Amino acid sequence: MEDFKARHLKTKFLLQKAGSNFNEIARELDLSHSTVLSVSNSRSVSKRVQALIAEKIGVHPATIWPERYPENEEETN
Repeated sequence: MEDFKARHLKTKFLLQKAGSNFNEIARELDLSHSTVLSVSNSRSVSKRVQALIAEKIGVHPATIWPERYPENEEETN
């Protein structure tokens, strides 16, 4: 499994490539930047934050955080 830091850096890169960033995610969800970073770094869990990050990148949250989403849940979200 990818380590959390590498996954965070990849997510940051993909967000930038999609024209977004963690600050934008924080503003849209009315959260602090540090909260969004904490979720991206897998130090905390927020399905709301994970869903918006994944949406901006164009993938399902399970693609980024497979340990957080059971395989059968991917089809229901």
